[in-house]
Amino acid sequence: MPDHLFDMHPYMPHGQCYLWQNDLLLLHVVSDTLIVLSYYSIPFALVYILKKRQDIPFSWIYWLFGLFIFLCGTTHLLSIWNVWVPDYWLSGFVKLATAISSITTAALVWPLVPKILAIPSQAQLVAANSALAREIENHKRTEQELRKLTLAMQYSSSMVIVTDAQTRIEYCNPAFFQITGYSADEVLGQRANLLKSDLTADETYKGLWATLLSGSAWHGEFLNRKKNGELFWCLESIAPILDESNSISHFVSIIHDISDRKDTEEIIRHMAYYDPLTDLANRSLFNERLEQAIHQAKRNPQIFALFYLDLDRFKNINDTLGHLVGDKLLIEVGRRISACLREQETVARLGGDEFALIGLNLTSPADAGEIAQRVINTVNEPFFIDDHQLFVSTSLGISVYPQDATTSEQLLKHADDALYLAKQHGRNTFEFYNASANAQSLRRLNIENHLRHGLARNEFSLAYQPQVDLASGRIIGAEALLRWMPAIGPIGPDEFIPIAENSGLIVEIGEWVMRTACRDFMATPLRERKLLLAINLSARQFKKTTLVDSVRGILAETGFPAERLELEITESMLVEHFEKTVKQMQELKNLGIRLAIDDFGTGFSSLSYLKRFPMDTLKIDKSFVADIYDNQNDACIVRSIIGLGHGLNLKVQAEGVETAQQLELLQLHQCDRGQGYFFHKPLPIDEFRRLFA
Repeated sequence: MPDHLFDMHPYMPHGQCYLWQNDLLLLHVVSDTLIVLSYYSIPFALVYILKKRQDIPFSWIYWLFGLFIFLCGTTHLLSIWNVWVPDYWLSGFVKLATAISSITTAALVWPLVPKILAIPSQAQLVAANSALAREIENHKRTEQELRKLTLAMQYSSSMVIVTDAQTRIEYCNPAFFQITGYSADEVLGQRANLLKSDLTADETYKGLWATLLSGSAWHGEFLNRKKNGELFWCLESIAPILDESNSISHFVSIIHDISDRKDTEEIIRHMAYYDPLTDLANRSLFNERLEQAIHQAKRNPQIFALFYLDLDRFKNINDTLGHLVGDKLLIEVGRRISACLREQETVARLGGDEFALIGLNLTSPADAGEIAQRVINTVNEPFFIDDHQLFVSTSLGISVYPQDATTSEQLLKHADDALYLAKQHGRNTFEFYNASANAQSLRRLNIENHLRHGLARNEFSLAYQPQVDLASGRIIGAEALLRWMPAIGPIGPDEFIPIAENSGLIVEIGEWVMRTACRDFMATPLRERKLLLAINLSARQFKKTTLVDSVRGILAETGFPAERLELEITESMLVEHFEKTVKQMQELKNLGIRLAIDDFGTGFSSLSYLKRFPMDTLKIDKSFVADIYDNQNDACIVRSIIGLGHGLNLKVQAEGVETAQQLELLQLHQCDRGQGYFFHKPLPIDEFRRLFA
């Protein structure tokens, strides 16, 4: 570098220091130049920023700071200038302005530091924006949920009520107005108890408020009243709403109309506890009432009576007039019996034609007898059903608490035993329980138990009563009669056969009778005689769908000719399930078997039915034959039966022939066959065979 370039001795005395070393002078000049350029660029950048961002807070401080930076750059520019043109006054003024600007900037900036620091940073702004976005999203979701909830409440079929802390109604949904019949003007601002019917127990409301005031929700049922006065059942859930101070501010109630459910429950309960035909209590409700009567009688010592009754020979009405008439009769009987008791006493239908009564608060057992007689008298009065005048009677058994028993099971059993005794004493009467009735009940049970083992123990046998042709006096056949000799001693057929029938054992025993009798008649000398074999069929046997197959199998097994077998069927068995009965009889006839109506004249069969039955024989009941000689009515009946039988091309056989006079009259009226002690008593098979030996 030329030496004259920095030769400033005449112009810049202080610059002599630079002349000592040219490189140092160059360093200062270059450095100040760079500083000046840098300082001058900053104000321009600030001006650009302030024009682009007019929202920057404290923008004036940026202008002041830019001025300060500009002045700082100017001082450095003057430092270069003074190298060649030393103007120290100008530099001093510029430095003074810079000092003032810097002092002012410093004085104004420091108080603004807390405010500037309070301005969020970019990261903070991003975080704040994210948080705000989440808050907005949550707010939107909340609005959607509120909108859904509002729609749900608007369209809900359940009633919704919102009240303040004093239970004044602030909101009701449309379902409330629709169900209760109230309008918004009539409800809003009113107390929530405007639906109260005063039919809900006070204890329910006490429990409600105790639960709500504890801060818990309450659930329960009310019987409320609509605007028009109609009662309806509500299932209600009430919840308290708590504010920030944990105090109750509102109540929200959701109400369901459960009237239909209550009605259904009542119908189901009625079906569960009441007989569908008579609408009387059924067995379940009767057992509950009986237990209640026992508990009350224990707390307050008193006596009551249990009556067990059924209708005498009710089955005959069902068989002759049909089940529809029988059902109507049961309904009327139930009404009459109910009229004989007080309102708090119970009448129940236990099944079929069986009824039970509970007579409460009796002063003595004699009061029970008066009730029983009242029932008998009212049932004995004629019934008029579907143009039929019907007469029925009833038998009652009575057990008294506590003298006869103290439990429901024993009271029922003893009343049943007494009923059995009443039937044995002629029906249409009542009997109190006594030891005799209990003994008979135990005997029936004992007989049934022994019957179950009778066949296995070979305790049964057959006796044969000859049947005689009245014109020739010749034995043409015999009726097989069942006899039983168990270990407990001989028991007559009149006693054990009804028990076998009721227990169902008669089916197995009946098959044994038929098989044994057929074998006996296939042995010499009876086989050559070609005698007729008569066997009784029980009601249970006849109802069995396998009867025809069973008879066919026995005939095939024993080889007994079907045309010599005559099955006897009682009159009452024929009219039950008429079409099915005719079909069953026709199938038996197709096997070649003969059929006879036993005890004809004691049942209730229609003569129009009789002509449709494929019968071969009518057997006149011995009750008519017994007085045929002394009683004109019986004689007329026997004569009519004989004429009827012959008119239908049937053989007629008289049972119970015991005197020559009876035989004479039967022969006079041209009765075909006879059977009875006048000819022969029932004989064991060996003695019966000797008649032909």
